[in-house]
Amino acid sequence: MNWPSFLRGSDPEEIHARLSQGDPLHLLETSSRRLREVWFLLDPERVYYRALGVCARAAASEQPPSDLSAWARAKIDLAIEQLVQADLEAEIAHPGIVSEDEKAFPLLTHSMMLDPDLVRAASVAFNSLDPLPRRAFFELLIEGKEVGECIEGGPWDEDGLYEALQTALATVGLDVPPEPKEDPPEGKKE
Repeated sequence: MNWPSFLRGSDPEEIHARLSQGDPLHLLETSSRRLREVWFLLDPERVYYRALGVCARAAASEQPPSDLSAWARAKIDLAIEQLVQADLEAEIAHPGIVSEDEKAFPLLTHSMMLDPDLVRAASVAFNSLDPLPRRAFFELLIEGKEVGECIEGGPWDEDGLYEALQTALATVGLDVPPEPKEDPPEGKKE
């Protein structure tokens, strides 16, 4: 098995330049889809650009794979993992100092009207959640599934789905606080 021409060579920069022309591995589309499959809150373009670099470096040093699509998906997964870790480390080291690249996340800044300076903190908090709250968020808000469809296809009942979604929404400041329980009138028992 040989590398396709756009992945051949030993210079990652040359490979990167060829990969950037026309997206022959469909990294942008696959990055967007993969984020929905693994339920991580990262800007797809940021993942795409990281995946370009990961693929270029890997193609320069690895043997050609038998399944190029699976190889590219694994490199996208590595790019996602690297970005989740880098964001966590940046948030710990420099909370509140967010780069322009990190602020450019239309899903959070435009759709959810989150202040761009809070994007990294929100995505770090979200990406640190267990998979079920992340899944609830993606299925209901990103994919637009109906509640019944999520319950039928998921591991939760209605209360579990609500709790998972509230947990996820809390990371971006959109959760609904629980209503205070009213004390029963005097003389009456519940």
